[in-house]
Amino acid sequence: MKKLVMTIFLVLFVFSFINNTGAKVKYRFSGGVYFYSELQPYGNWYQLRGGITVWRPANVSYDWQPYRYGRWYSTDDGWYWDSDEDFGFITYHYGRWYYDDYYSWVWVPGNRWAPAWVDWRYDDDYIGWAPLPPYAEFSVGIGIRFSNNFHYGYRHWNFVKYRNLCSSNVYNYFAGPKNKYRIYSKTKYKINYGYSRGRVVNRGVDIKYVRKRSGGRIVTREIKRVNSIRDVRKRDGKKYVRSYVYSRPRIKTRTYRKKRTFINKNNNIRRIETNTHTRMNRTERARVFRKNRTNANKQSKIGNRTTRRPVYRTRTRKSTRRAIIKHRTPSKKRINRIR
Repeated sequence: MKKLVMTIFLVLFVFSFINNTGAKVKYRFSGGVYFYSELQPYGNWYQLRGGITVWRPANVSYDWQPYRYGRWYSTDDGWYWDSDEDFGFITYHYGRWYYDDYYSWVWVPGNRWAPAWVDWRYDDDYIGWAPLPPYAEFSVGIGIRFSNNFHYGYRHWNFVKYRNLCSSNVYNYFAGPKNKYRIYSKTKYKINYGYSRGRVVNRGVDIKYVRKRSGGRIVTREIKRVNSIRDVRKRDGKKYVRSYVYSRPRIKTRTYRKKRTFINKNNNIRRIETNTHTRMNRTERARVFRKNRTNANKQSKIGNRTTRRPVYRTRTRKSTRRAIIKHRTPSKKRINRIR
């Protein structure tokens, strides 16, 4: 009897241990915009256990990691990561990055924009960052809260000195792998996310402290939000940083209702009103057509007329009138005279 009880206890213990280990992958995520067509040319889509759809970049090295190739900018919305990679305008401002044992780094889709989704660590000499895991959820009024107490280890962090933080090609100034553990153990953890003017703000390490330690001038720039992917790579000078922000197209619609009549098996007539559906009205359809048609189909506008229009006058021929009179039926008086 004691052996049976011990075996049952061991089985339950092992089962609970397996569930706890698997809980790291089965996190809860409220999905949103997936950017499937935008990211398809730059990588592949996979599905992890638990039904989670993720994206993995293609043609990257074995030691590749996010937030590596690019540079940092100080903006009105906090620290902004400007990536040099083709897919960076989406993956570093939406969603989270997760390190899988089989696929390595994969991107989990998200629907909220931010200048960068990273953790910070700093001391008097070094400053570092690492991507936020999918367990980090943002809520207005609270900031970042972790559904699971999970943070990436020192191997996934990037550390540089303050004078090289805002340099282009910042990966050339990363601390070596042998020094990461020493720097990681001495630095302090910092996370500071807020919500202002309807968007997320990544304050991170205070800009005044970074300017003091770097000994240089760090200019705070403005983020110019664009809805077109073609406009992301355009540069407006040193005062602006372009960022892609997804927005649903607004189309003026009109609702219609349909009533349908059905006959049951018992020959009973039922009238059911179907759900309302939307269609593009005529004015909106014409506007879209004018915007998308080619130049060859566009007609030149008619200006003000300088000449008078010709006046056409109708003429009546007397011969036709006489012919009509001849063919008139004779009256009663005329008939009596002829008789």
